[in-house]
Amino acid sequence: SQMVRPGDRRPAIADHAIAVLANGGARAPSHQAIDRAAGLATGSTSYYFRTRHHLVVATIARIREHSRAAFDESPQPATITPRTAAMLMADQLLLLAGPRRDDALAVFSLLPEVERDPELRAQLAGCLFSRELAAELLVALGRSDAEGAALDLIDFLTGLLFGMLFGQRRTEDAGGTRIVDALQRFLTTEVDTAASASEIS
Repeated sequence: SQMVRPGDRRPAIADHAIAVLANGGARAPSHQAIDRAAGLATGSTSYYFRTRHHLVVATIARIREHSRAAFDESPQPATITPRTAAMLMADQLLLLAGPRRDDALAVFSLLPEVERDPELRAQLAGCLFSRELAAELLVALGRSDAEGAALDLIDFLTGLLFGMLFGQRRTEDAGGTRIVDALQRFLTTEVDTAASASEIS
């Protein structure tokens, strides 16, 4: 990624793009709308990001940075068990439904934007939850098929997040009390299934 020089407005512009997306949906992030939101002179955003494609790429990369920082700042459990792993992931989900809500809403808003671009779709798919980190977690839990299971886990997390933002969890489970249990069940079932499958073969 490009080195950010002092006075470089790219990170701030990407942050404003996230906010504009979160508030206005996919139609919203025009270069002009971001200039207005950021309080910049007209033309500033297009100076840094010539096309809408460049702007979308930068926005997705910025969300990924936020996710990485949030994960790095979270307290890591001394031992990884289904329970501590579930708590770790629930914390990230609660951040995304709360303080990081704009990041989450921006990702859902960008879905139509990336539909015809497989590369962008892959980048968007990995900017909230890392498949690598999910696989590492599953390996730590003793999974042999961590690669495939990581995709299942990320889809499960994405579904939970959708429920927290737009669905029944938003009201019924606002504090996330049932999320830890749901994640623990998912991880435990997954581990048990893998264990019994390997015993049979």
